[in-house]
Amino acid sequence: MSIDGGGVALAVLAFVALTVWCFSHRRVDRTLAALGLYLGLFDGYLKLRSGSPTITLARDVLVAAIAAGALLRALSANKPLRIPPLGGFVLTFGALVVIGLFNPEGGPLSSGLAGLRQHLEFVPLFFLGYAFIREESQLKGLLFILVFCAAAGGVVSYVQSTLTPEQFANWGPGYRDRIFGNGLIAPRLAYDGRLTSVRPFGLGSDIGAGAVAAALALPALLALLIAARGAARLMMVPLSIGIALAIATSGTRAGLITVVVSLAAFGLIAATSRTGSRVIVALIVGTALVYGAFSYLGSDTSTARRAQTITPDKALSTFSRERGASVTTFGEYASSYPLGIGVGSVGPAASAVQRGTLAPQSFNTETQWNYLVLEVGLLGVGVFLLINFRLMLLSLTRIRRMDVTSTRLYLAAISAPLFGLLAAGFAGPTTASVPPAPYFWFVAGVLSYWLVTRVPADRVTPAEAPGAEAEAPARPQSRDAVTAMAARSTEEHGGATPHRA
Repeated sequence: MSIDGGGVALAVLAFVALTVWCFSHRRVDRTLAALGLYLGLFDGYLKLRSGSPTITLARDVLVAAIAAGALLRALSANKPLRIPPLGGFVLTFGALVVIGLFNPEGGPLSSGLAGLRQHLEFVPLFFLGYAFIREESQLKGLLFILVFCAAAGGVVSYVQSTLTPEQFANWGPGYRDRIFGNGLIAPRLAYDGRLTSVRPFGLGSDIGAGAVAAALALPALLALLIAARGAARLMMVPLSIGIALAIATSGTRAGLITVVVSLAAFGLIAATSRTGSRVIVALIVGTALVYGAFSYLGSDTSTARRAQTITPDKALSTFSRERGASVTTFGEYASSYPLGIGVGSVGPAASAVQRGTLAPQSFNTETQWNYLVLEVGLLGVGVFLLINFRLMLLSLTRIRRMDVTSTRLYLAAISAPLFGLLAAGFAGPTTASVPPAPYFWFVAGVLSYWLVTRVPADRVTPAEAPGAEAEAPARPQSRDAVTAMAARSTEEHGGATPHRA
């Protein structure tokens, strides 16, 4: 699997061309689609294939190129920029992260700056999602990308599950470090009294990534099966196999729980959105897919054995045994370090050496909440949870007001994984990993438009234009520079304006 110098040079040229295109192309929804494909198909693999985490800076370059190009075009409109709904919470969270950089408990500035990245690198996607995902066709495109990436990852995960540890380690130095461990990373191997199998990564950079991608994609798959027509629906049939394989070969309990919660949330949101009977059929199909994959692979796989420990009669005891200490530790950290210990102190940005007066390796960051309270303090945890709960409440109460059935289903499909990611927070830092982090911030922006700006108040009735925008009903309507630029961009390419249904 070696890559010669010519291949590297060609890859660099292709990436430079992609970056220039992302910066200059006026159809931001298309550049966002390209970013989604890069994150879903290449980001994790390239990180492990090269063995260098530095290569993940490529995703930041793409995000920055898209955001900078959009901002420059917005400023050229010479109109004031407005903060989107929920944008105040997002900016507050960002400000708390920046303040945490100067925490006296923290270490070197270099580690702190790396810590800023692990919290904020995907936050621009919130504003881009709000400004540019305003058509049902764009929602549908987002669902297709989720399904395709998860299915591809599922096929790769299945291939990986058939390899010996040594064969899998030969994929690259990053794979070897994770499979056999390197002193800082525990081996990603499945044991059952003896060495039995590897634990697949799919197209991600660690175990469970395939299942998390499937948790994001399974509601999308079911929504497309219900609402799509013709060839689009037929495409879901082979892709569904890949998603089922991603779940059945993930080798993690946390991934399976995330899938179950996302699937249940989709059923709840969609059932309250006037599509109950079709949703029930879709849920049966989704359950059958997963069951069929487990049946095909057999009951002796790593994933199947782990699944047996989270059946309804065992889930609570398993959680208490595996994560109970991490949950109770949150209270200790909150009382001892209410302001945190400084950004970059724990998580991916933390070094293995002593930092300041505290050693990062001595802290338990096996949950999202421990990670956040140490990095940005109790207030940061509170703001992050407020964003989560606000989005979840909006999903449960406002999606059902959309007039078009397919729109309701598509919105239910992109909001349901937020419930799953909240549950996944008890198994690891979701805002510091791909795909959870970019998905959360991007979908938060998309839902801010569709469920706040587009459906702004309880008194909205179906008779009103579904695209009517009323951020503050008592004030006259006005479009900000980003909205005007998005509308002009769509019109120039022959589409409807973002405010028309």
